[in-house]
Formats: sequence, C-alpha cells, structure tokens
Amino acid sequence: MRRYKAGEIMSIEAINVVATAEKSAEKLCAGALGEARGIVADAEAADRDALQKAIKSAESQVQALCREAEDQGKEVAAKTAGKAREECLALEKKAEEKMDKAVTIIMERTVNRQ
Repeated sequence: MRRYKAGEIMSIEAINVVATAEKSAEKLCAGALGEARGIVADAEAADRDALQKAIKSAESQVQALCREAEDQGKEVAAKTAGKAREECLALEKKAEEKMDKAVTIIMERTVNRQ
C-alpha cells in the first residue's frame, strides 16, 4: 500500500480505501465497546448475586446463632428455676418442721397471759 505525504493528491480509490478502513475501525471500536459494556454488566450482575448470597448466608447464620442462644437461655432458665424450686421446698420443709414448735409457743404464751 502506498503512503501519501502531506499535500499530495490522493486518488478516489485511495480515498475509498481510507474511508472503508475508518468505517471498519469505527465498527470494531463500537463492537469492542459493546462487548466491554456487556462484560462489565455481567461482572456487576455476578457481584450482585454474590452479595445477595452472602447476605442470605449471614442472615441464616444469625438466625442459627439466635436459636442457639435462645436454647441455651432456656436451658439456664430451667436449671435456675429448678434450683429455686428445690430451695423453696427446702425452706417450706424447715418452716413446717418449726411450725408445730411455733404454734406450741404461741399457745403457751396466750394461755399463760390469761
């Protein structure tokens, strides 16, 4: 292909060749730009999908941890309630054991005052 220097006159055929090359280059650039936009859109969609999956996974983990903490709390509460019940029963038993003696003392004081 012949190269033309500045100021030289080009033939119509040469002008057509240059115009065709320019149009071809424009098409290639437009195609590459469209392809690049498609790649970017695909990457953004993949990022959104990955983010949604990460959010769902985190929510699931939080729910599991909450259930576990609630179960542990119920277990501790049940143990504490059981221990409190046992202590109450022990106090009631001691009170019952002393009740007869207390009634006797009160009766004696009441009778002796008269």
